[in-house]
Amino acid sequence: MKTLVKLLLLVILVVGGLGFYQTVTQPDHLYATTGQFSGCPARPNCVSSLAKDDVHRVAALAYTGDAGTALSMLREVIERMGGTIEHESPGYVHAVFVTTQLHLRDDLELLVLPEGTIEVRSISRFGYKDLGNRQRVEALRQAFEAVPQPSSSTVMP
Repeated sequence: MKTLVKLLLLVILVVGGLGFYQTVTQPDHLYATTGQFSGCPARPNCVSSLAKDDVHRVAALAYTGDAGTALSMLREVIERMGGTIEHESPGYVHAVFVTTQLHLRDDLELLVLPEGTIEVRSISRFGYKDLGNRQRVEALRQAFEAVPQPSSSTVMP
């Protein structure tokens, strides 16, 4: 009996340590590192506008006007939603959201394309199920669409 309890505690410590490590360590599959917008793994803890399957697929965001303005608006919305901008470059934002209950980290990537499309990817660093990525992307979409966007006809040359 004592051996079983010790083994169970060891498994809990190993899984907990792995979870902590994965949560605090920035993944190496981000666009900021690879220069490519990665796909989703087989597990359902990721959503992406580039995914082909229904489990992972989420619609891209859209904007009017110029990409720089869209990027500024995204930054504002992300910060209002409680995200922290980790990386930003022309046309790209990487933000981290921390879950309220378990304090796990989720990575949100946005790639602002010049033709008015924003590709989106949100993935949990640890865990198997989607405990909020899809809902976060849809909340981001709703908040982003609520921000007044300039029409393409009002942009100065």
